[in-house]
Amino acid sequence: MPAATNGANGAAPGATVSATGGVPFVVGSNHYSEQNFQFSLVQDSSAHEYVHNITPGGFLRGIRIQVSNSGGSGSAKYHEDAPWSIIQSISLENIDGSPIKYPMNGFSWYLQNKYCAPWHGDPGRGPRARNIGHSGGNFSFELRMFPEIRDTAGVLANTDARAQYRIRITMAPASQVYSTVPATMPITTVTGVMDAWAQTDTADLHGNPIQARPDGLAVAAITRHQILTLNAAGADNTFQLTNTGNEVRCLIIVARDSKGVRQDYLSSPVRFRLDDRSLSVFSPTTIVNKMTDFYPFLANGTSHRETGVYVIPRFRRPGDLIGEYWLGTSNATYLVIESATPNDAANVPGTAEFITDEVVPVAPVPVELEGV
Repeated sequence: MPAATNGANGAAPGATVSATGGVPFVVGSNHYSEQNFQFSLVQDSSAHEYVHNITPGGFLRGIRIQVSNSGGSGSAKYHEDAPWSIIQSISLENIDGSPIKYPMNGFSWYLQNKYCAPWHGDPGRGPRARNIGHSGGNFSFELRMFPEIRDTAGVLANTDARAQYRIRITMAPASQVYSTVPATMPITTVTGVMDAWAQTDTADLHGNPIQARPDGLAVAAITRHQILTLNAAGADNTFQLTNTGNEVRCLIIVARDSKGVRQDYLSSPVRFRLDDRSLSVFSPTTIVNKMTDFYPFLANGTSHRETGVYVIPRFRRPGDLIGEYWLGTSNATYLVIESATPNDAANVPGTAEFITDEVVPVAPVPVELEGV
């Protein structure tokens, strides 16, 4: 892990004046939001892809993807991953076309939003999520495609109109959302809203110089996943994670049967190993209990753990700083999770999806951003 520093001007975020007399970036800047794109469609039997450039300006925090269904009528029944499954794939692409946030479906991104950035809350709760599961096929929700983790960590310099980041969205066929489609299909409207840190002035009103670049540029953040086979009932599974080489800040496991239905199909013991070192030996119950300890919305009952979903957070929770620091790996790291498929598991072999939220230090990391 790169050596920790106190940032470009020696000040922690939130300080009013840096050690050198200047104003920290997060104090001298502000959040800026602007609608970036909007499109509408009526779902049919085909997938539909949309690609939109992201408006240049400031330091990109991310894009809010707001999905709204309206005008539908009649009885509708949903698949278990709905409404998130209306997005078949979504990714955030670098200026050269390479992925920053790798292509995943809407449900996988819902889990990433919920468990890798819990300070934003559960996307399935509150005013941003309306009428989910109601008849008529009408609902709305918001997902965040944010390279920023927190406090500028992971932001992207987005100041060159000649080199633009892109959002690529594939909207799913109706059959991936509804087991019974509404009599009148709703109109789906997707709106993308850019969130950024604004570029700063040279100095504040008192003439104090303002830090021009955020400390968080020292860190890049990516999210990706891999899908492995979950073996037959009673068989051992050795899941080797090949998405290594960076520092893992959140690991989400999603177990499914052969029909794609999520199932609690890990059994005790669950061994988590890094090369020749044992990181933990869990039972599935312990993993769930540790999730409840870490995530307030699980502990207070305002949200719930989804069937088949197991989360191992490797970041510090803001406020009380509960949690661990990032898990360092290299390209040669042997990162393995071992668990047998339960003896009574039905409809297997199935799949195990491993979603990794990762940090890529590209410069000395300011001490206040370590482990966020």
